[in-house]
Amino acid sequence: MPVPQQWDATAIKIVFSDVHLGTGEHPGLANPYEDFRQDDRLAELILHHCQGAYEQIPVEIIINGDFMDLLKIPIGGAFPLEVDEDIAVEKVRRVIRGHPEVFDAMATFVRVPGHTITYIPGNHDVEVAFPRAQNLIRARLNILSKPELFQFYTEHDTLRLPSGIVVTHGNNFEAMNSIEPGRFIVDGPDGKQIAAVPFGSRFLIHSLLPFKAEQPLLDQVHPLSTFLLWGLVFDLRFTLRLLSRMATFLFATRFSRSVVHEIGWFKAISIFIEEVSLFTNMERRAIKVLKESDDISALIVGHNHKATIARFPRNKIYVNTGTWLKLVSLDLTNLGTRTYLTYAQVEYRQVGPPAVRLMRWRGRPKEVEELSA
Repeated sequence: MPVPQQWDATAIKIVFSDVHLGTGEHPGLANPYEDFRQDDRLAELILHHCQGAYEQIPVEIIINGDFMDLLKIPIGGAFPLEVDEDIAVEKVRRVIRGHPEVFDAMATFVRVPGHTITYIPGNHDVEVAFPRAQNLIRARLNILSKPELFQFYTEHDTLRLPSGIVVTHGNNFEAMNSIEPGRFIVDGPDGKQIAAVPFGSRFLIHSLLPFKAEQPLLDQVHPLSTFLLWGLVFDLRFTLRLLSRMATFLFATRFSRSVVHEIGWFKAISIFIEEVSLFTNMERRAIKVLKESDDISALIVGHNHKATIARFPRNKIYVNTGTWLKLVSLDLTNLGTRTYLTYAQVEYRQVGPPAVRLMRWRGRPKEVEELSA
């Protein structure tokens, strides 16, 4: 995006989410748990905001959750549900090694005076709330002695910017993926501190990840219910195995003997139906909060991977920054596979309210491009 000649911007905020960096890909080695393949494009976006007029004004990159997909990084051949600080550091270290181009770009970005990065954890990268994991990232960017250049926002679930603009990952609009604000780290069964992995993430780890090696796009297909219906017709054996695994997890958690004994079957089923309903209506709940709030002018979220911008009365704006992953939609109104590379831009100006936009990164033209599976 070229910078206009007549530009009265006083500060810029760049917001993106749901990049889902894994451990990277290596020639000749398959990695079904790595879903991100846009390192060069993301690096371009970051470096673009180090150049020209952007060097003369404050620019803040806000990473709005799920930047790293730490849920999908196996430790010792398994995906741990209880992640302490040692495990968290090892996961982050593997992500850094797997995506050097992205971290090089961020290191260049924070060297520009007035340029900073703020990281809001999502439900896939809760572990970055551990101090040693944070310092590992700062050390990679060579700013360990300047933590103010790369801050981690873990005290609340919403980041409030000037002029009533609110940034939040969005998982707390869903019961299944919600994390208590400021409680990314909790006490584990043995007293050791562990990451607060929500129910939805535990469902992913237990029910979907064991099948991802067979179907690498399994967790990128939306809606999952349609995928399961198609599977019953076109791949019955795989789908029955998947459904069995999902049912086992649900009966071991939401419908366990202790839960049913305490609250009864009817109540247990009612709670589960409510959770599923909130899971599917994340956007509706977010927009409701925006409309009913007197002090929010713009709400910027991510989480559900659906890039959206909508404007409402009283000059209210809703933005979902989408994802940088390949999307596979089985919805007949949006059928197909696509990658959007979307982000939000907030431009504070000398006169008037800030401009909030949903942008799509195009980058430099390429002569050739490798196609992924």
